[in-house]
Amino acid sequence: MIRHGFSGCAQCHLDPSGGGLLNDFGLGAAADSLRSHYGSEPPDAKPFFGLWTNPSWLLAGGSFRDMLLFMKPGGAPSSSQNVLMQADLRAGIDVDRWRAAASLGLITNGNSPAAVAGNVVAREYWLGYTFADDAILLRAGRINVPYGLRSIEHTLFVRQATRTDLNDTQQHGVAFAARGHGFRGELMGIAGNYQESPDAFRERGYSGYLEWSPASHYALGVSSLVTHAAQDVFLRAANTRQAHGVTARVAPIEALVLLAEGDVVIQSLAGQPRWTGLATMLQADVEPWQGIHLIGTGETYASGQPGIGTEWSAWGGLDWFFLTHVDARFDYVHSSLVLGGMRIPVDSYLVQLHLFL
Repeated sequence: MIRHGFSGCAQCHLDPSGGGLLNDFGLGAAADSLRSHYGSEPPDAKPFFGLWTNPSWLLAGGSFRDMLLFMKPGGAPSSSQNVLMQADLRAGIDVDRWRAAASLGLITNGNSPAAVAGNVVAREYWLGYTFADDAILLRAGRINVPYGLRSIEHTLFVRQATRTDLNDTQQHGVAFAARGHGFRGELMGIAGNYQESPDAFRERGYSGYLEWSPASHYALGVSSLVTHAAQDVFLRAANTRQAHGVTARVAPIEALVLLAEGDVVIQSLAGQPRWTGLATMLQADVEPWQGIHLIGTGETYASGQPGIGTEWSAWGGLDWFFLTHVDARFDYVHSSLVLGGMRIPVDSYLVQLHLFL
């Protein structure tokens, strides 16, 4: 949306840092600015395709995303699978100064940090209170971790290395968000993910970002995160984890948007030397005709572990918002990964269909 002069996120989303439930303005922008026009103005986007009218105090919607994934690792047979990535219903409350949001959905893999029972997931739920004419929001609950660029591509190295995607890495805690005079930011005190157990797995610390928009088509940001877990859920040792990075969102012309992020990622495992790594990404989104996006992404990741080389991926994609509420996306990804000390090329093909309510 920065190509249309919207450098912030709170105009369209209930979450002040973006992602998730859309407000009425966001639904209108989705119909007017996202989807292709075919010689006439498209119909307005309405909750549940117009089958349901929200009361003035209620925001209700949802998201369904299904994917066909084809993979061919070098020297190994190809594989394919259908992945139900998201089938969530969302609700939000906007009453006077009170704000609240919650989601509930299904996935095909029940081994998710967002799972509450089997294949049922609750990615976020929080209660908040606003100040200063909605410029400040204080909230508590299970919240998207405020760090870096918000993106649906949750497998990007910058999202995986920092553990800050919108898929299932939300944390419980208290967050303070503020915006005004070209600045926006959020700081969160992280208490851990209480949908995981035992308690030793839960990370505690802080995460936050600050972004400055000197003009409506430019935004530059910094992010910082420090957490500690008695037993890292992946590395199975006490770990103090840090990530510190910079971001940029730039639209030099309306047809082109550039997104960039670079993060220094530090792992301090008990009894081991510190690993200092680097994750980077640069994405170009070209919109030759409204609703059709040609997307190219390059990314790298060096974990800092001794003897482990730098991994990289190159993405090429097409995303078409061909109807109100609906888009289809195709991606080809070539990756050079390091597994067990061996470098393995992997070719992936992704076909996605996304409906938002």
